[in-house]
Amino acid sequence: MGQVTAIMVSLSVCMQCAVCSSSCSMRYTMNVRKLIAHHIGNSDKFWSEELWNCTTCHVCQDRCPRGIPITELIIKARSETIEAGKIPGDLREMLESVLKFGNPFGVGKAKKKGWHGNRFRFVDEGDFEYLYFAGCSVVDDRIAKVARKTGELLEAAGINFAILREEGCCGNDVKAVGEEGLFELLVEENKAVFEEYGVKKVIVSSPHCYNAFKNYYDVEVYHVSEIFLRAINEASLRFRSVIEKRVTYHDPCYLGRYNGIYDAPREVLKAIPGIDLVEMPRNRENSLCCGAGGGNIVRDVEYRPSLSRIDEASLTAADVLAVSCPFCHMMLEDAAKVRKVDMGILDVVELLYESVFGDLPEG
Repeated sequence: MGQVTAIMVSLSVCMQCAVCSSSCSMRYTMNVRKLIAHHIGNSDKFWSEELWNCTTCHVCQDRCPRGIPITELIIKARSETIEAGKIPGDLREMLESVLKFGNPFGVGKAKKKGWHGNRFRFVDEGDFEYLYFAGCSVVDDRIAKVARKTGELLEAAGINFAILREEGCCGNDVKAVGEEGLFELLVEENKAVFEEYGVKKVIVSSPHCYNAFKNYYDVEVYHVSEIFLRAINEASLRFRSVIEKRVTYHDPCYLGRYNGIYDAPREVLKAIPGIDLVEMPRNRENSLCCGAGGGNIVRDVEYRPSLSRIDEASLTAADVLAVSCPFCHMMLEDAAKVRKVDMGILDVVELLYESVFGDLPEG
């Protein structure tokens, strides 16, 4: 059964209840219900310009009462369309950047290679238990600082880790865009590197990397929040300062809805002395997507759910909106500047670092 035929069979059970479209993170720029209705019984390829607005947040698929794998079908439809030679220009540039530079942002390899400042041990310099995979977002100076703080905390916790001299792209969002051929190439290249250096366990900062490594690579993968929670519980990380701040936490789609990690980041925050953790109305599996997934991290789309998320966070009167995903960090920090809110956007790692070492960044 071909991809298109499989799509049509899956969509044929749709009862047009509109749960998907009302739940969609991008509902102002794509109508999932109408999209499905248009293609039921249609022998043409499952294609619409609206397909490229999907952030692959997975809400529609999780909530569909008929169990239609909507997100998966959208990705299949994108793949079929790319095979036919059709793709928006900005996403074409993103894929070319991943192929040439190892990141989707069009930034040269040197910037990504230098995120660590030669601060940590490389995989070819001795035995290690974990590989710390920093991810593509370290080409952004703000995210690179978070990655360096992550490494310092891993050292403080006594974690035996090393880093790569040059990282590739995990491929998660390449797959979400629908470019299966490039995704398979990236997986093959990364697996070869992992095999060369004997990598069996990987620590990641990005939930996108977590999702890719967990589901498409033969390695154990841990999000940094899981590692740091264990270190806190084992008292290998100790707090030296109190952070008297009201904090609300944003659940990333690829950490939460995709992989069920809700508690670890929250438990890390709760363990930090002085933090008052408050929840937004939409949290855990009901969290609102920041808008970055599915290739939208590089697109200038008309509707930005990150703005709505900042509005929601502001309702909690929090001093800080804590994140545990570099893409969420970038999107929500930009949205906070647009909204001109008096609320810092900080990674959970930065708050932990402040309590352990005492160096909290401004904003």
